[in-house]
Amino acid sequence: MRDHGTRAKYVVEKCRCEPCTNANRTYQRQRDRHTRRVRYGIEAESPPFIDSTEARDHLLWLSSVGVGKRRVSELTGISLSAIDKLRKGNRTKCRPDTAAKILGIGRSKASDGAFIDAKKTWQLINDLVKHGFTKQDIAIALGSKAQRPHLQLQPNKITAKNARIIAQLHQHEMFRIIEDRRLSAEARSHYRQKARDAA
Repeated sequence: MRDHGTRAKYVVEKCRCEPCTNANRTYQRQRDRHTRRVRYGIEAESPPFIDSTEARDHLLWLSSVGVGKRRVSELTGISLSAIDKLRKGNRTKCRPDTAAKILGIGRSKASDGAFIDAKKTWQLINDLVKHGFTKQDIAIALGSKAQRPHLQLQPNKITAKNARIIAQLHQHEMFRIIEDRRLSAEARSHYRQKARDAA
């Protein structure tokens, strides 16, 4: 299922909710505006087709980080067959807006159950442990309901959902640590100032 508020959902899934309708209207207004500006010589006309190498390379990279072709199709509204042809190099040209949609997708769009490389996640886990977090704490954050939670993650791959949870946990904890250090430094500075004033 595609997200609401996108032209892809309006066109492909025929959704007529207000956010999807507005997304389609915005697209049409931008397209009409560009057509008029080209007609009056304000903007150059976009080429109908461009080289698809960059889009193909991005599709291959997305696949390596857990964003497969079906997920790309859901997010962009581009047909699965068209994406498959681009990935395999069977189509060497594509429309500029097709390339823009594909290039606009990042690793954060991976489906929850998609497996991605775990190297970065394990770096974050080790950093959390170094700053006082236990692997049991991390297991609980990942939703473990066991009486004695145990971190059970593979060394080489991890689901995108778990990777996001750990990344968010790391970001939150690092912010807390930095904030605690800032407050401690301010407190020390305050006490030193009071001592100087008292002297």
